[in-house]
Amino acid sequence: MKKILFAAAILVSTSSFATTNQLSTDKGQLSNLLGKVTSVQWKTAANFEKASVLVEEKKVEVYYNTSGDLIGTTRYQDFDKLPKNAIKTITSKYTFPTYALQECIAFTDNYNELTYYVSMTTEQSYLVLAITEYGEVSIFSNSRK
Repeated sequence: MKKILFAAAILVSTSSFATTNQLSTDKGQLSNLLGKVTSVQWKTAANFEKASVLVEEKKVEVYYNTSGDLIGTTRYQDFDKLPKNAIKTITSKYTFPTYALQECIAFTDNYNELTYYVSMTTEQSYLVLAITEYGEVSIFSNSRK
């Protein structure tokens, strides 16, 4: 789980801009973005800030650059709710038991474009697939364990 979130953080950090300004984002702004939020926790990294919140009892992470501009949000995603084309590709190309599904997340960027990330493991590697909202599957990351 941490590896796919790390992959998402890498994606987020490549699209953020480093400055020394402090974030002015608060719970009210998160509520405007997501609706009713609870349990807000902030974390700071070199190039972004992350708010972990609960929305309707589901964990959502909201990423901002250090100027306070929205980069995007991540949510956990059920595998069976991915686009049908992607499910067909993944279940035929990355078959169980060789590939074990770890988790799925949905990343919505600040332009409201949606990309899904699915992490899978084999005995030797950790694979992250990127999936467009139209079901196109590509390898985002492939690393040795």
